[in-house]
Amino acid sequence: MTVYALHIFDRKGKTLFTKRYAPTKQPVQDAEMLSEQRKLIFGMLFSLRELVGSLTPEGASPALHSVKTGAGTLHCYETISGLRIALYTNNNPIMNTIGARGGGDNSKTSFQTALKHIYSEIWVECVVRSPLYRPEDIQVEPLEGRDTNAGRFDIKSTNFEAKLNAYLNSMPWFR
Repeated sequence: MTVYALHIFDRKGKTLFTKRYAPTKQPVQDAEMLSEQRKLIFGMLFSLRELVGSLTPEGASPALHSVKTGAGTLHCYETISGLRIALYTNNNPIMNTIGARGGGDNSKTSFQTALKHIYSEIWVECVVRSPLYRPEDIQVEPLEGRDTNAGRFDIKSTNFEAKLNAYLNSMPWFR
C-alpha cells in the first residue's frame, strides 16, 4: 500500500502538520497550490463530517472513518478537541485492515488504530507535552525573510516527525 500524505488540522481548519511520502505525478508544486490542496481536504472532511452527523441516529456518536475516491482513500481520525488527522493512501482493497506488527500477534487492527496511536502516543507525547506548546501559537510553515513568527512554537523543533516516520516505517503497509 502506498501512503501519499499525512495531514493534521486543528478544529478551525488550520494545517498544523503536513508530510508527503509518495512522489506525486506532477512536477514541483508551489506553496500556494499545496496550501489550496490542504484547504480542500479539510473542507471535504468538515462537510462530510457534518453530513454524517445529520444522518446519524439520535444518541449515537457520528464518526467519519474513511472516504474512498477513484484516486485514493482518505482515512480520518478526529479527537474530542477537534484535531483531525488524515492519512491519504491508494485504493488497495486487501489493506482494509492492517496486518499484525511483529511479536507474532495475529490480531488485525484498522487504520483508525494507527491514527489513534499517532495522536495519543506521538502527537501528545512530542507536541502537546512540550513546555513551549500553546495551541493558538503554532508555526505551520516558515515565512522566508520575515520575522513575524519569532517566539512561535514550531513542530519541527520537536521529535514528532522522527517518531512519526519511525512508526510508519514499522507498519507493514507503509511504502
